Amino acid sequence: MTRLSLLLALLLAACSGGVPASGDAASGDAASGAPPPFRVVETVDWRTDGIRIAAFNGEFLFDGVGDEGDAVISFEWKGDPAKSRAHRDAVARSIRAIDADIVVIPETENVDVLEMMIEESLSDLGYSAYLVPGQDSFTGQNIGLLSNIPVDEVGRTDVRLPVGVSDQRYGVSKNMWARLTIAGRPVTLIGVHFLARPLDAERAPRRETQAEVIRQLVEAEMAMGREVVVLGDFNDFDDETLDRAGSVPVTDVMARIKRAGPSPDDDLRNAMAEVPQAERFTSLYDRNNNDVIEEGELSAIDHILLSPGLYSRLREVRYAPVHDPREVSDHFPLVVTLAE
Repeated sequence: MTRLSLLLALLLAACSGGVPASGDAASGDAASGAPPPFRVVETVDWRTDGIRIAAFNGEFLFDGVGDEGDAVISFEWKGDPAKSRAHRDAVARSIRAIDADIVVIPETENVDVLEMMIEESLSDLGYSAYLVPGQDSFTGQNIGLLSNIPVDEVGRTDVRLPVGVSDQRYGVSKNMWARLTIAGRPVTLIGVHFLARPLDAERAPRRETQAEVIRQLVEAEMAMGREVVVLGDFNDFDDETLDRAGSVPVTDVMARIKRAGPSPDDDLRNAMAEVPQAERFTSLYDRNNNDVIEEGELSAIDHILLSPGLYSRLREVRYAPVHDPREVSDHFPLVVTLAE
């Protein structure tokens, strides 16, 4: 948000009864006396030690040069290296604030952007950058990965499956997997970014097909004796664990992936269940475009799903409001801590 737009937003909010976030307070409803939905924090006050894994949509984490998606794709820093650098710096500040060992970053352009961000802002954190180019030529987005834990192998699934009973086949254009060792166990991280618009019934069958592609990948990895983490931007809600807004899905996306293999004993679990419902939000959708964060506009469409062996090591889950979602990314980091 520019200084001028912030001043205008403050003026409008004063007239409408809402108060936009300043440096550290998110909007509330001043007229009703409702408290702010959250308060921006500079760092996360971790209560436990261990290995931290995060999902954080970087919102068009691009470099500002070359092909940056279809001409109709628009974001403030598109085609502008200086503004893109400022956005990278802001994303890096949020990454530093969560102090995670592993960060999966949907909406990353390429591995060069990650390496630039490390060199510019995160060189002291020991990260290496990984990215497997995907198939989304429309947005130009991919799944990025930062890790200070050695990664043995990376890849992606290009499987395409039928959409319902139609002749159409569909896959996950934005995904990657990484195999590594966590707490002495072989683990496969699967980063995802599914088709957008959670409540769009027309898109629901395609997102369910994406979920089935990932479920099959999870089942295959677990059959090899590996623990699994599925994380990223699912663009969907979990009906077993409702978010702050009480969002109810129109798909079986989350249930399908969590089902994993043939036995209930191998089901994945959503780390979101470990935090109070009021704290379950990862994304802002400013539905009326008034630049004020209002109740009902914060939801959880980013998730971290853990296989049983990793869930048993879960020590802490944090939805981390380390920035104003109107100024950096419209998503917040979601972080879990696992016992080493």
